[in-house]
Amino acid sequence: MNSVVFGQYYHANSWLHRLDPRCKLVSMFMLMIGVFFIRRLDVLVLLFALAIILVISSKVPIIKYLKSIKMIATLLIFTFVFQVLFNKTGNELYTFNFTLTYFNLIAGILLLVLFFVLGRLVKKLRLLQLLAILTGAFSLQMFWIYGDVITPYSITIHDASLINSGIILVRVLILVCMSSCLTLCTKPTDITLGLDKMFAPLKKLHLDTSIFTMMISIALRFIPTLINEAFRILRAQASRGVEFSQGGLIRKIRQMVSLLVPMFVIAYKKAADLALAMEARSYIPGHDRTSLYLLKYKARDYIVYVFSLLLLAGMIVVRFVL
Repeated sequence: MNSVVFGQYYHANSWLHRLDPRCKLVSMFMLMIGVFFIRRLDVLVLLFALAIILVISSKVPIIKYLKSIKMIATLLIFTFVFQVLFNKTGNELYTFNFTLTYFNLIAGILLLVLFFVLGRLVKKLRLLQLLAILTGAFSLQMFWIYGDVITPYSITIHDASLINSGIILVRVLILVCMSSCLTLCTKPTDITLGLDKMFAPLKKLHLDTSIFTMMISIALRFIPTLINEAFRILRAQASRGVEFSQGGLIRKIRQMVSLLVPMFVIAYKKAADLALAMEARSYIPGHDRTSLYLLKYKARDYIVYVFSLLLLAGMIVVRFVL
């Protein structure tokens, strides 16, 4: 729960924090679109280096970005591995020859049991534990052949599959870094105000964009609040002896009910309180309202716009010309 970064703002005094929210939204959107145009790993690595520069210049602790990457680390690793193993396009790079014996099969099962036992004893570094267990299992089948042979098999690595896996991995990392940079360096109220100003021309088409931006504002505002409430409920349940990481699947489902029911009650209560507060302040959907803070472009915003447009144009040229 504590590792969720999306929707959380980190106060700092960086040039990214001082940018106009409209500039950040449009620039990030253009860069994210450009990332999908690129199908060359070397260019994506350069863009990832640019994303790292943005992360460092934001003056936000690196651990904040690592937490957002940690949320999808397991998915990224499995996607990379399955893409390498089962995508047979391109030239062969290397072939790993394995021999499965009864001894290796039993040893693999014991390693799997060891992984679950370690998960209960050492609850941190689960991903590293899984990688160590998998490495040990494959090393046994490759270098230690003992007992009756069940079947030999091989795994072939192709160059195109390796490149495609790298493209997917780097592309997702760029998107995660950019989206985290946007939410960590921009207040939810500023994002709402920026969206409202960006969608203002749609009002001439009789489309009420204020309700849409208000919904986004409330959603972004409630994400960290609900996370903190869930963390508080977890501590309260743990003080009563509830252990969410132990037990079978059925037991874990029953334990999650003790978390979900209070969460729904808290969410509805906070929504009702928010509705009463908005009514007390004479909020009427669809009516024109003034803003306490006025957005005004500065020189740095125009510089970022020009740089983002040039970067997007360069990515399109790389995709369709080079």
